[in-house]
Amino acid sequence: MKSKAIISFLGLAIFCLGSCAQSSQSAIKPSSEDSSSAPISSSEERNPDGVYDFYAINDFHGSILERYNGDYYEPGLSKLGGRLKYLKNLSPDNSFILSSGDSFQGSLESNYYYGMPVVEAMNQIGFSSMTLGNHEFDYGQDKLLALSEAADFPFLAGNIKAWENGAVNYDVNPLPYACSTTVSQGNVKVGIVGCIGSGQTTSITSKYVSDLSFVSPVDIAKDEGKRLREEEDCDIVILSLHDEAKAIRYESDLKDSFDAIFAAHSHDLERYESSGVPILQGSCNGRYISHAQLTIEDGEVSCSLYENIQADESWEEDEQLNELLSIYLDAEEFSSLSEKKLGSIYGYLDRGGIARLGCKAIFEKYRDYDDDGEDDIVLAMQNSQRATLGSGGTTTEFTYSDLYKCTPFMNEITIIKATGSQIKAEARYNYSYSSSESLSLENNEYYEIAVIDYLAYHQNNSKEYDYFPSMEDPTNVLAEFPTYPVDLSAEYIVDTLGGKLVYSDFASTSPGFNSL
Repeated sequence: MKSKAIISFLGLAIFCLGSCAQSSQSAIKPSSEDSSSAPISSSEERNPDGVYDFYAINDFHGSILERYNGDYYEPGLSKLGGRLKYLKNLSPDNSFILSSGDSFQGSLESNYYYGMPVVEAMNQIGFSSMTLGNHEFDYGQDKLLALSEAADFPFLAGNIKAWENGAVNYDVNPLPYACSTTVSQGNVKVGIVGCIGSGQTTSITSKYVSDLSFVSPVDIAKDEGKRLREEEDCDIVILSLHDEAKAIRYESDLKDSFDAIFAAHSHDLERYESSGVPILQGSCNGRYISHAQLTIEDGEVSCSLYENIQADESWEEDEQLNELLSIYLDAEEFSSLSEKKLGSIYGYLDRGGIARLGCKAIFEKYRDYDDDGEDDIVLAMQNSQRATLGSGGTTTEFTYSDLYKCTPFMNEITIIKATGSQIKAEARYNYSYSSSESLSLENNEYYEIAVIDYLAYHQNNSKEYDYFPSMEDPTNVLAEFPTYPVDLSAEYIVDTLGGKLVYSDFASTSPGFNSL
């Protein structure tokens, strides 16, 4: 059932995952105790007084290429990485680079190789740590492990516990990732705590985290921060949190545990101060670099400056990063797919329009999925997408890579039976298409629909199917098709629309999109 594009995509990606992991830079990572090769003396002996700069990115989402995404600018990995190198080189012993997660998933250039170009670039840039985000699980735990083994820096996840026998086992961390790391440079010893937001089961395709539970990070992070100060003799302690600032901002005793906090996940631009602790989040896709400047004087840490530095087109590309990325991007099979012209669009499709396009493509592909000559499904559904396509009032040509940037989620299509009440409830929060302009569903009757697996199998933190409770009965899963929505959209644009995409055909008021 897969399109030719996705067969090519997965086949080469699996090959490259193995070969690229073997050829990556050293996979020997810093331990969770000390990332330097030589012991460092106590703070009293080494005199860490001075000024220290911490730079962080969050929710990069594999944004390897420089481009405009709607009305905002993404600098791409060469310019962003070059800028981070430049900033670190201003004071190499006193500067640190962190990631607060969601680094890989989000573009063809990254997903095709399951994130390997990004992790190798992060090695070259000189990251000190990366906190796991929810989208780190989108490739599955095996692919995540391969990325962590290729990294020269530790992946951190202090609050992921085992889900066993229908409950959380707080005594077991089933993943090989520590809660913290320490980095020793020059005269300073820095501790970094990494946690993901609580309840992230709801933000991940359930099949990838059936054995995991994401418990509250607050107390775990605070306790670990204190331990790093008291037992590891860290001069500075940083929290890298894959959650928005409000998850920890209102805690009263933050200064006891941390000197700065870098947040993530909501893609917001955040700049706060709480109890003397700066809290920053730099939007997404490399649009900002979060920067906290800390000063140690007589053993006391204070914040001199905290800001989000906006990316600028004037930033210079880094030639070493260009050479690294070209190995991946110039590969013949990859470039032939990424540069494949799909057609043109008149006007501008926002993320909702992209989702509606995908719903119609899914519906048309699987309306008669058992080939009996009759419509089998009443509706197709998926959630919001990631980027925009086209420009208002003009005609723009686009490639497979451009479309993939808009709809990068590696979801598969599932045909399920669900009650009318379940379908109507989910239609309020997601996007759908039906060939009927006014679809009448009885609440307690069952209907067949085509839906992405993330929605079909969605579970709450107790591992209960909460979007479609009918999934508790496995006989309500009628068919599964290992085809990604982006390929269905590409096929629909080329074969059905003849490569001509018009934004108004996928407005919320267009036929079929307001059926419920």
